[in-house]
Amino acid sequence: MELIKQIKEAENQAKEIVEKARKEAAERVEQARREYDEAFRKAQKQREEAIDAAIAQAEQQAAGEVQALLEERRAEIEAVKKAAQEKMGKCVDELLSRLEQL
Repeated sequence: MELIKQIKEAENQAKEIVEKARKEAAERVEQARREYDEAFRKAQKQREEAIDAAIAQAEQQAAGEVQALLEERRAEIEAVKKAAQEKMGKCVDELLSRLEQL
């Protein structure tokens, strides 16, 4: 009788150990999921920040290039205007000279 009682106690202890192990395993799995989710969110945030930084840098670089091109074109326009003014002045002088000869 005592042996049967010990066997039942051993079975109950084994069941408790197995149940405790299952519970601990489930808790560890849940903890691992939470840690994974947190790491994923952090990585996603870093990715978005990197993309935003790259876009901002590209916009800034493009704005600088646009400004440089505008300045180059303005200088070219001024050079053309100056050349045209000089030619126009010569043409006016030539025209007046010819009119005076008439």
